[in-house]
Amino acid sequence: MNQLSKELFEKCQKYIMEKGRALEQHLFINHFIETCELDIINDLKKYQNTDGGFGNGLESDFTLPYSSPMATSIGLRYLSRYDNQEEAIIMIKKAIAYLENVYIPERKGWFAVPREVNDFPHAPWWNYDEEKEMTIIDTYWGNPSAELIGYLYKYREYVTNLDVDDLLEYAINNINSREVFESQHEIYCYIDLYHNLPEELADRLEGTLEKAIRQLANTHVEEWEDYVPKPLDFIDNPNKTYGIDEESINTNLDYYIDNIIKDNMIIPNWAWNDYEEQWEAAKVEWTALITFNALYILDKFNRIEK
Repeated sequence: MNQLSKELFEKCQKYIMEKGRALEQHLFINHFIETCELDIINDLKKYQNTDGGFGNGLESDFTLPYSSPMATSIGLRYLSRYDNQEEAIIMIKKAIAYLENVYIPERKGWFAVPREVNDFPHAPWWNYDEEKEMTIIDTYWGNPSAELIGYLYKYREYVTNLDVDDLLEYAINNINSREVFESQHEIYCYIDLYHNLPEELADRLEGTLEKAIRQLANTHVEEWEDYVPKPLDFIDNPNKTYGIDEESINTNLDYYIDNIIKDNMIIPNWAWNDYEEQWEAAKVEWTALITFNALYILDKFNRIEK
């Protein structure tokens, strides 16, 4: 079984600590060196606006300074890991207030980004298209609405206006009514929802998630240099693999190690094809983040040399 050598681990660490944002640096320190949860929370404060939502480039593929549901889903994803800290709860309350204020009743959720995203450098897939966005029910509804509903459920004591149970029922029925799944990103959001639910509710999603992941997870190594969902994109620990077989998981772990051997990091396999200067900055941020994510999953599967 291949393992990532200490030397290569240290090269990845060097990149993250020299090139990554403070957020990625502290995520690395917190997982591999010593607890620094308050540092991560303080880093996230830089991305939270006065309306409670998150923006300011927290999602590196769009530089919109204003709040968006998409960036807020990322902020809450991090904060929910450290909600034993009072400072995190204060920020979570503000984010929930923002989500309630921008909720779209006829959509039973949110659009990922506002139209103002077009006024700032961004990846083409985040471009706001008025005609497309006005299609209220679409096959990508769950990104990020399903994930956001999970946080509303988890922190429902801070929700004042929305019917959390009704939203959750809509989210579950929305995905369970499908036989064909088109967006891995929507399934990532449903996985986050799944993890925020008690067992009896999570059980209602489990079978559908496994079916979706079987359809979407690409197991053809020769295609992984393209932007395709790999098996480990759906998994963050060995205890929950959604039916993905052990061989596919080990092949994916080997792939991460091989890429680090080649480049001393994990480089994003996408580009904006526009806003060249801003993309180069975003590429550095993404490299630090996805390198950390690869190290995290390698560590979870005991694939880093001790």
